[in-house]
Amino acid sequence: MFKVLKIAASVSLLSVSLAACMQTVDPTLGTGNNTTKENQAFSASIEHFETLLNQNPTEIEAVLGLARNLRWAGRSGEAAKVLQTHQDQFQADGRYLAELGKVRLIQGQSGEGVNLLQQATQKIDDDWRLYSALGIGLDSGEKYMEAEQAYNTALEMCPDDPAVINNLGISQGLSGRVDQGIVTLRKALSYGRHSDKIKQNLDLFTNLRDMCDNCVETYLKTSQSMIMAAGLNSTDSQAPCTPEPEFTATAPVMVAELAPEAPEPTINIKVYFEFDSDILKSDTLGVLNDLGKALTYGDLNDYRFQIAGHTDAVGSKTYNQSLSERRARAVVKYLQKTFAIDPARMDAVGYGESQLLNKENPDGDVNRRVQVTRLNKAD
Repeated sequence: MFKVLKIAASVSLLSVSLAACMQTVDPTLGTGNNTTKENQAFSASIEHFETLLNQNPTEIEAVLGLARNLRWAGRSGEAAKVLQTHQDQFQADGRYLAELGKVRLIQGQSGEGVNLLQQATQKIDDDWRLYSALGIGLDSGEKYMEAEQAYNTALEMCPDDPAVINNLGISQGLSGRVDQGIVTLRKALSYGRHSDKIKQNLDLFTNLRDMCDNCVETYLKTSQSMIMAAGLNSTDSQAPCTPEPEFTATAPVMVAELAPEAPEPTINIKVYFEFDSDILKSDTLGVLNDLGKALTYGDLNDYRFQIAGHTDAVGSKTYNQSLSERRARAVVKYLQKTFAIDPARMDAVGYGESQLLNKENPDGDVNRRVQVTRLNKAD
């Protein structure tokens, strides 16, 4: 067993989360996984929502934004106080009930948390993320059959969402159905989103199952509080279940869409960076290599291009503006170094959160992108 626990620990706590950048560090949970940069980002968001709330104490979005970021930062006690202060104003609002329910779950009050989330579903019956959070709460109370029903309800609203399927697989592991959990995680992996984290979960399940009959269950139940916190944060970070705009990902398509005869010569590509950073992730170099090939192909080699960074609306506008500029410069630097592209052919600009791709979900991942636009011919 010592060997098993040692292996499990070496995998790291990030292996059971789809939202490693948002894990809580509540002292009562002992998760402690936020980096210094993550805590700085949460602090900036907390300050932003505190300012909004001071300016307008009746604004529910300010209350929820402050409570949510406090929860993400591991300060669930403070989040609870914020919500309790505004209980008389918003206790009939499903969004308020949902956030308070999540806070109660993090505080270890699973019964009250589940009850609040169930009340929220009676007021908000079309939000799949709420049912996913309810499933996590039911898992915390070992009500696995009810949890599976909640996940299935979420999947009826948002079919084939890999984050929900991941949580369902973990739930099955908690209930002792490890082999079924592995099958479910393989299904989640097949959709090609959140792949790194789901693969870590799948590898963890498979490796521990091979070590002993109940290793997966033992590990999951030992780490249940941390898993619940990570799962809730993962659910929070998901966008509404609407088709995402297609991101251009191959050189031939890029060439066609940026061609001189193209009526709207602009493309959006998905570039992944380290959290709160302009450091490129290794798994994003493929799409940048395709972009480099496109910008040096045929007639396109004679043109200039704008490389624009875009963020979501999480955090302050000033911070997001700076981050988008730095990320655009990082892409230009990579293209210059890897493909010897003349820097005079690339204009790095940042738009921050000013041009959201999905205005209905300003905090959604879909808004974080790099936009490439063909300009005039180079001198």
